[in-house]
Amino acid sequence: MLSAFDYRFPIDRLVRRFKFSADLAAGAYLGHALASRAMRAPRPDLLVASPSSALRLRERGFNPALVLARAVGRELGIPVRGRALAKIRHTPPQTGLDRAARRRNLRGAFAVRADVDGLHVAVVDDVMTTGSTLFALARSLREAGASRVSGWVAARTPDLPREA
Repeated sequence: MLSAFDYRFPIDRLVRRFKFSADLAAGAYLGHALASRAMRAPRPDLLVASPSSALRLRERGFNPALVLARAVGRELGIPVRGRALAKIRHTPPQTGLDRAARRRNLRGAFAVRADVDGLHVAVVDDVMTTGSTLFALARSLREAGASRVSGWVAARTPDLPREA
């Protein structure tokens, strides 16, 4: 797992502005920072975005993780498949749930819609709190044949390691 920032002041405010106020300039900054951090990481074959449910897409009008993935892909020259992952079941927000509840909440929620057989795939997301979403996505990608899955996030809660 690789992250550009700790999720604390002032980055927490920036991430919220990006996600909930559609501040694409904030998203561009976060994407650039993540690309800068990822320059020294092993290069994946493909970037995919943590998917949003149809309901969340209608509410926000965009998928923040996909905005970040496209920014990182452009800077690093890595292909991005925006529809490689799908959220096939709407889940309640993860906010306020403990680690076990988050994992239960995500069980069966994702599907892989692209050929990832033998590829090193990096999943891009905005924030990692417990890692439950990335864990569920990585499991789905490995089951679909990905040889390696990495998690790249703009920010992670401070008690989690920056790289693992």
